[in-house]
Amino acid sequence: MGAATIFTLLIVLIIFVNIQRSQPVAGEETVATLGNAHIPQNTIVTVVYNNTPPTSGPHYGSLAEWGIYTEPLPYQVLLHNMEDGGVIVYYQCPVGCPETVEALTEIVKAYIDRGQRVVLAPNAPGWSNGVTGHEDMGAKIAVTAWNRILKMDDVDADRIRVFIQKYQGIDHHGIGS
Repeated sequence: MGAATIFTLLIVLIIFVNIQRSQPVAGEETVATLGNAHIPQNTIVTVVYNNTPPTSGPHYGSLAEWGIYTEPLPYQVLLHNMEDGGVIVYYQCPVGCPETVEALTEIVKAYIDRGQRVVLAPNAPGWSNGVTGHEDMGAKIAVTAWNRILKMDDVDADRIRVFIQKYQGIDHHGIGS
């Protein structure tokens, strides 16, 4: 193979990867931005987010550690994680769903072990820390990134991985989108 052939194949591969990354994951929705304003920690949030869980909007300046949680975290903390290029995987199981949590944990742990920006946490409608609370997200699983959401009722590991790979690491500070 000549240098020109190798160069051409490399260009084709780059174009292919960029086209793949620009395609939405099946079922993914783009959500209108509510901006990325930082608000003081523990401020009561009066904004009505345009989806649940939210994918943009006013949020605290603190981050949750990237990792796996068994207790709910405030949306306003996890929004900052998304602004910093994170992907949040939520699960909502009113009567428990250990198989779902185990499958999601396995998926997310692989990213955490590589030092990537992913959080797994429960969404608990009615949960409140006295300042902010959770709403029903209308699905068992929601995978979120800044202005993006993928909801599903069953674990689809391939779709979840594609979503994480597509959006993890994209920072949204200073751009408001």
